[in-house]
Amino acid sequence: MIDVASLPVPLPVIALAVAVAAPAIGAVVLRFTERLLDPRMVAAGAIVTSLAASVVAAAWWHLGDATPARCGPRLVGGDLVLVDGLTSLLLPYVAIVDLAIVLVAPRRAFASAGVRRLLIGASVTFATLGTAHPIALAVLWGVSIVSTTMTLRSTVEGRSTARVYAVTMTIAFVCLVAGIVLLVADPPWQAGSGTIGAAGGWLVALAVMIRKGLVPFHSWYPALFSGGALATALVVTMPQIASYTAARLLVGHADGVPVELIVLANLALVTAVYGAALAVVQRSVRRLLGMLAMSQSAMVFAGLAGTVPTELCGALAVWVSSGLALTGIGLVVWSLESRGGAISIDTLQGRCADAPALAAFFLLFGLATLGFPGTLSFVADDLLISGALDDQVHAGLLVIAATVFAGIAVMRGWFRIFGGPVTIDAPRHEILRRERLAFSMLLVILFGLGMWPGPFVTSLERVATSLLASRQHAATSPVPIHVSSTGVSGVIP
Repeated sequence: MIDVASLPVPLPVIALAVAVAAPAIGAVVLRFTERLLDPRMVAAGAIVTSLAASVVAAAWWHLGDATPARCGPRLVGGDLVLVDGLTSLLLPYVAIVDLAIVLVAPRRAFASAGVRRLLIGASVTFATLGTAHPIALAVLWGVSIVSTTMTLRSTVEGRSTARVYAVTMTIAFVCLVAGIVLLVADPPWQAGSGTIGAAGGWLVALAVMIRKGLVPFHSWYPALFSGGALATALVVTMPQIASYTAARLLVGHADGVPVELIVLANLALVTAVYGAALAVVQRSVRRLLGMLAMSQSAMVFAGLAGTVPTELCGALAVWVSSGLALTGIGLVVWSLESRGGAISIDTLQGRCADAPALAAFFLLFGLATLGFPGTLSFVADDLLISGALDDQVHAGLLVIAATVFAGIAVMRGWFRIFGGPVTIDAPRHEILRRERLAFSMLLVILFGLGMWPGPFVTSLERVATSLLASRQHAATSPVPIHVSSTGVSGVIP
């Protein structure tokens, strides 16, 4: 039997390497065997391997003593390879999102070149989530931008979106590189940093704002959903690499929570309300989805600048819950489009009769997005709102407003797509087994963690406490969170 403690490289680092390598190897295999092997089976096998490796890394951290695993050189406090609480939380989440996309994708979308790009993108995302090294983050940002632009340009309808995306992300990348250079020259993680380090922090914050799609840099976000393939939009937006970058480069400054992070948090709150309000009046289901995604992902920043574990727990829970629920809605929309073309919500479409199972899944994912009791988003919203109201009243009220607008938008979208008169001779489209498997997998996670939130919230508390511990002004003892069998009751005074 192998002694794990005697391994020259920590076990979670090995697991991370497997998670990164599996999709890349799958892409290479498809390159040379595209006529011999089923691309969906190869892609699913690669992503399942990454998921298994991610679970191993997550189990090592959450069941152990919460000591991060590090490997490689360090630069201003950032390790080249790092597996800590944040990484162990996000790796399985991203793998599940990618697996659902692979299972649901229509057959015509599974040309070998498209699958290879998807696998390369997954590999780059896993690598990004496994590093805190500033230079590595910048390089991986650049690779992901080039890969996404090439994917968008591969379709005729996506070329205009590719230009918008390329220009916007190039500006973000330049800001990130310039900011990192200034941060390295004058690290704000050390006491006594000056104007150069502060300028670097603001440039990184600007890069994060653009890539996150925060107001006023949000126009590319709905355009990506309406002009590109839904798989590309989901793969680009659901991991929330901008939030991860902010957590690595803007958290842990010697003077506590930096002003840049506070500004980002407040702009994110405005974006959450603005995006949800715009979703109410959209005429295209894709733009509705894009606005909802922009709104829900922005709420992660509402708690990222928090100073109590409850608020950070809420941000992390929203990160996972909104991503899984929005992935489900997006894949249901993709399934509907593969059967009947583009969907307008300007009028009632009456799609419930020909796709009743998809109507049910859309509704369940919509409820899981809105904080319905018994879902993970209910736990996430309770944590986020409780922490925000304790820290900043206006933040809690804006989160509530965003949730109300999102609820109106989701229910309006559901009634417009599935309600209305039905054509008598319209064909009936049964749900495919692979679609049912993917949707059921996402719902089991959303409702399972919502019904039994205790272990998940306990793990989130450890992650949040470890992030707070990196801030020198944070309290030495964590604020406990009481978890009952029915949900989260908030902070115990």
